[in-house]
Amino acid sequence: MIECQAGLSLGQHLIKRKGDSMPSVTFEEHLGIKLQERTRKPRKTGLTMVIDRCEPWQYQQGYLDAYADYIDVVKLTEPHLIQPLPVVQQKVDQLRRYGVTPQPGGIIIEIARAQGQGLDVLRKLREMGFEQIEVSSSANTQREIEEEAAYVQSAKGLGFKVIGEVGKKFPEGDTSRKSDEVIDVGETVRQMKSLLAAGCSYVYWEGHLTRRLIGEHPAEIIAKESTGTRQLLEVVQAVGVDNIIFEVSSIIPAKTRRAMQFWFVRLFGPNVNIGNARIDEINTIEATRLGTHPIFGFGPAGDHPWIHSTLDHGGSASPTWWKEYPTYPSPIAGEGSPELPTERRRTIHSTGR
Repeated sequence: MIECQAGLSLGQHLIKRKGDSMPSVTFEEHLGIKLQERTRKPRKTGLTMVIDRCEPWQYQQGYLDAYADYIDVVKLTEPHLIQPLPVVQQKVDQLRRYGVTPQPGGIIIEIARAQGQGLDVLRKLREMGFEQIEVSSSANTQREIEEEAAYVQSAKGLGFKVIGEVGKKFPEGDTSRKSDEVIDVGETVRQMKSLLAAGCSYVYWEGHLTRRLIGEHPAEIIAKESTGTRQLLEVVQAVGVDNIIFEVSSIIPAKTRRAMQFWFVRLFGPNVNIGNARIDEINTIEATRLGTHPIFGFGPAGDHPWIHSTLDHGGSASPTWWKEYPTYPSPIAGEGSPELPTERRRTIHSTGR
C-alpha cells in the first residue's frame, strides 16, 4: 500500500466525494498518461444526459462518485410520479450536490399542460430544485410554435433552462417524418430552428426517430449511410451540431444503443451531445467518446480507433481520429460474420483494413 501524509493510504488521501465539492485526482492523472481531451463542466458541447429509470438514489450515488464529471443532466422520468415526494426530493438534492442538473421528464410536463396546470407545475418543480425542463410532444399533438414560445418564456422567467424536442416516438402524427424511416428535412430544420429562436438552449432529437432513420445495428447503419445518415447530416448542417442533443433510447437493445452512440461519435467527434444514456453505461459511453473501447460490427473504425491512431502517428492521435479508419460490416460476437461485397473484400485484402 502506498502511504501518504498522516499515515493515510493513497486512496484515502486522494478520494473525497464529489458532493463535498473537492476535486480528486483521476487514475489517468496519477499514472501520468493522457487520453483524448474532453470538454469540462460547465460544458456547452459534449453533453451527456442520463435518463433516470427509477433506480434508487443509493445506487446512483456510486456512479455519481465515479462519473459525476461526465454527467451533465439527469432526467427523472414519469414513473417517479407515483413515488413518495421525499424519495424524489432526495434524488434532486443529491444530483445538485454532485453538480448535475436535475430535469423532469418531458412526459411530466406534457401531462401538466394537458390538464391545464403547466405553469403551476413549473413553479412547484422550481421550488424542489429542478433547474431544466423539456418541451416535447411525445404523446401530444405537436403544438403551434407561438404556444411553445410563450411557454418557453414562462419557464425561463422562473429560472429554468429549456430544451426543446423534435420528433415523436411513433411515426403517426409526426410532422417531421415522411414515413417510418424517412424524415422531412425541411420541416425538421424548421421545427428545430423555431424552438431555438423561441429561447430553447438545445433541441433533443427523438431517439426512436433517429434509430429508424440511421439504422438499428452496425450492418444496417452502414447500409443506410447514403440515405438515413445523409438526411441526418443535412439537418445538422442547417441547424448546427452543437445545438442538437442526439437521444439514444435506453430501452432498445444494448447493441443498438452502443452502435448509435458510436455512430454519432464517428460522425461528429468525442464532444457530440448524447441523451438518454443509462447511468450504468456512462463508463462505456465515455470510453467510446475517447476511442478506447471496442465497438463491434464496424470493422477497423470500431477497433479502439484513438489507440490505433496514437500508434500510427508516433504517440499523438490524428486530430480527427474518430473518422480516420474505414467502416464495413464485421463480425459481432454470437452473430456470425456478415457477407461483404466482393469489391470491399478486395479493398480489405489489399490494404489490411
